[in-house]
Amino acid sequence: MNKNKLKLHTDNSSLTCAVLSRIENDAVVPHAAWKFMCMNCLVWAAWALTVIFGAVSVAVLIYMGDYARFALYEATHETPLSFFIGVFPYVWFVTFVSMGVFAYYNMRHTKSGYKYPIWQLFGSSVLFSIAGGVILQIFGVGYIIDTQLAKSMPVYRSLEHSEERMWQNPSEGRLLGTFTAMDENDELYVFHSSDKGTWNIQTKELRDVDRQLLSSGSVVRVLGTTTNQANKQFHACGVFPWMFDKNVTLKDMKKDRRVFVERMYEHMETGDRLQGLEKEVFKEEQDMPFEEMSICANLSVVKRMKFWDWDT
Repeated sequence: MNKNKLKLHTDNSSLTCAVLSRIENDAVVPHAAWKFMCMNCLVWAAWALTVIFGAVSVAVLIYMGDYARFALYEATHETPLSFFIGVFPYVWFVTFVSMGVFAYYNMRHTKSGYKYPIWQLFGSSVLFSIAGGVILQIFGVGYIIDTQLAKSMPVYRSLEHSEERMWQNPSEGRLLGTFTAMDENDELYVFHSSDKGTWNIQTKELRDVDRQLLSSGSVVRVLGTTTNQANKQFHACGVFPWMFDKNVTLKDMKKDRRVFVERMYEHMETGDRLQGLEKEVFKEEQDMPFEEMSICANLSVVKRMKFWDWDT
């Protein structure tokens, strides 16, 4: 028993000497407890900031995701994959992941952070960011952040700016702008596009509700085809409201998507009926006079939707 006590005493003495020697060699000096408390508070504050920035990123991601879910993607992209690649918010996704990593790092350096495994520290930080982002988006913070950043930072491209670039593309059959007047014969709608161009729009294949929306003076998206580039002639096949406004709801976007699909399928069915009638009346080698009766039925977006089977 005495030998064991002697050995334990010897081991403790050796450890004490080693610690004292290390303190002396490294010139370690004691610090007041309040300094450690301040450092711990700063680390927690840094963690809170990273979680907040992560929540902001989540709010913007939700905002962009909601719009993308109801976007008229068949009209702007060749394939679903190209649409996803084009609208994915890479900047905000990277920001969210980065904030999660920083939050984990800061929590790891708190007083008790070393006790917890990495998945608990990282997971809890991400969970707080997601929960905070959902709450922020309920109050429209995602929309506010995205639009205000675009106004204050020219290099930042908001979702609204991206949509403007996609819809102001006459060569692809898309116009964005407002109605200004009727032409001198009261037959064509004079349309002022967002790039300050003036177009004459033919509306014979539009519904009355589309004509009313077009002539309302509000900013609208017009889907169709350019029939004469030199004279700025455009044949309209559908008119849809501009959906970027703080008061636009998910219900509004869902309705916009539903109306778009209905319009395109109406044009598709019209084209199919005319094509069937042509086959009954005319021989294959003859000219098909009904083809010009429905320009909209031959739009690339209508043809694409025959093969895309996405839920609406």
